[in-house]
Amino acid sequence: MSNTSRRRFLKATGAAALTATVAGCSDSTSDADGSGGSEPTDAPTTTGESTDYQPDFDKYPYGIDETKVAEARKVMEEAGYGPDNKYELNWLQYQSPTWKEMANTIRARLEQAHIEMTINDANFSSLLETTKQGEHEAFTLGWVADYPRPRNFMQLVQPDNTIYGGETAANGARLYWKEDANSDPGVREFMTEQYERLVSNPGQSEDAIQTRKDAATNMEEGIWESAALIPVYHNLAQSFWYDRLDYNPPGAMDSSKQKTNNAVAGIDGKGRLSGISSTFNSLDPVASGNTASGAKVMDLFDAPTNYENGRTEITNLLITDYETNDDLSEYTLTFKEGVQFHGDYGEMTADDVVYSIRRLAESTNSTNQSFAISTLGIEHEVDENGAVKRATGVEAVDDYTVRLTLESPFPYALDVLTYGAFSVVPEGIVGDIEGYEGDMPYPEFSASNPVGTGPFTFVEWDSGNGGSYSADAFEDYHDGAPAIDGIDDTIISDDTARYNYFLNENADLAGIPTSKYDPSLHSSGETLPGGRKLGTYGPMENDKTVNSSSVSTIDTYYVGFNMTKVPKPVRKAMAYVINREQFVSDVFKGRGVGAFHLQPPQLFSDGQEGYNNHYQGE
Repeated sequence: MSNTSRRRFLKATGAAALTATVAGCSDSTSDADGSGGSEPTDAPTTTGESTDYQPDFDKYPYGIDETKVAEARKVMEEAGYGPDNKYELNWLQYQSPTWKEMANTIRARLEQAHIEMTINDANFSSLLETTKQGEHEAFTLGWVADYPRPRNFMQLVQPDNTIYGGETAANGARLYWKEDANSDPGVREFMTEQYERLVSNPGQSEDAIQTRKDAATNMEEGIWESAALIPVYHNLAQSFWYDRLDYNPPGAMDSSKQKTNNAVAGIDGKGRLSGISSTFNSLDPVASGNTASGAKVMDLFDAPTNYENGRTEITNLLITDYETNDDLSEYTLTFKEGVQFHGDYGEMTADDVVYSIRRLAESTNSTNQSFAISTLGIEHEVDENGAVKRATGVEAVDDYTVRLTLESPFPYALDVLTYGAFSVVPEGIVGDIEGYEGDMPYPEFSASNPVGTGPFTFVEWDSGNGGSYSADAFEDYHDGAPAIDGIDDTIISDDTARYNYFLNENADLAGIPTSKYDPSLHSSGETLPGGRKLGTYGPMENDKTVNSSSVSTIDTYYVGFNMTKVPKPVRKAMAYVINREQFVSDVFKGRGVGAFHLQPPQLFSDGQEGYNNHYQGE
């Protein structure tokens, strides 16, 4: 990587000299970036010159649980818009009846503020690709924590990290917050400076902790000032299951981090779990692109670490120990001995781990390269076009030891290694990176013969709506065989059809779509560790009452803007007409809370109380 490219990478990721040692991820994240570290820094680190801009807000500036159409109209008229000069805004959203209902309400309000909004929707992959290419104006997306730290959310609005298609692997919100964007340059510089303060002070001294808190809060106010991104709500995830299922529901990291062998202890009267799946395109860990494929990857494969059952405590899965150098730019991982692959592939070794991480970084089939290159920052070589040529920062030390060398210090490597994209596959199973011809063609591996070390082994996949997916328990699983014999999912796309399938008791476990959900049928009971609230739901149309679990997940759903295209007055007008309380209550039926910050309450400085006090001005 050239010096220029490296400097831009450092700026985009906020990497700086980190001097703390890693401690395990814990339940408590209220220190606003508890990065671990038994050795405190002596003083907070500052980088660069201070900007002239400083936020000056007493509270959230666009109205708290109010619909301020008059203010929206005023800001547009002050910018020169009016009945004969309306702004035409294109809104792009995920295909969702719930979001469509909200969009129609917003459109009606914006019409009164001289904005004509056209609503377009797309499936998830198309939405991501369109916004990645910058072919959008307003858009809706959500961010579910990769790891439960403020840094994981605030990197979304680090300006350089919002610009796709450049020399670096951006993975922020698709804001295109360029130097010539429709924004005060001072605010852009301020956001960059505050992000550098956030990531450059990882220690546990009072000064370092306070610096992180202040930096993250300042960035929240920078979001308010720029209206680059408008937080809408934080989700309340719910699961529903019949009495026959012995189920341990997921924690705040949600089911995307949940393995079925940890969640299901048995099913009365049968040995296999019956479920419902959305459509998905691949079973290759490096190409997994949505929640449905991610769930399959969690069961068929293992990553080095895991948020067990979706809780925020990080646990070892394939590793037994690790060491770091002083500045956290090098991790030496010790892997379990005796871990078996499915089929005839034998024992997992360090060479398999190296190959798997190289595939994530180098393969043209990888759609999750940013986790290795941008987030983790593994040392790598690039070709003349900027494509990753070789991940040089991963090497086998011996049969069970792997060393990761990062381009810059990073305190959350063990958190990032929970991600399914880092799952281990047999060395050379496919030939999509240099040095390997492959044991099988790539389409076979990704669709009909995925081989991992996970608790379940692949049986079959009939893709598309109306299809099916099956996996059997892996009796030689290194953490003990699952309590059930296998998993049988029916693939159903339509919300009503999914609900009816569950209603007919064809599935043991399911979600209930918002269009079919009746809040009056839900009652709460015991609270489990990790904030999971058990309850019941019913009686439903089949006269059955099912069990339920509700948990506030670590996520934020938002409206964002391509800042090179959408003027600030339009963005502010949008902020004025979004009434969170109304949308959460009437549209989402109470399954969430209004979001006034990008950071969820669990991660905000001083937790829920600090979150509320900041946006309410108390």
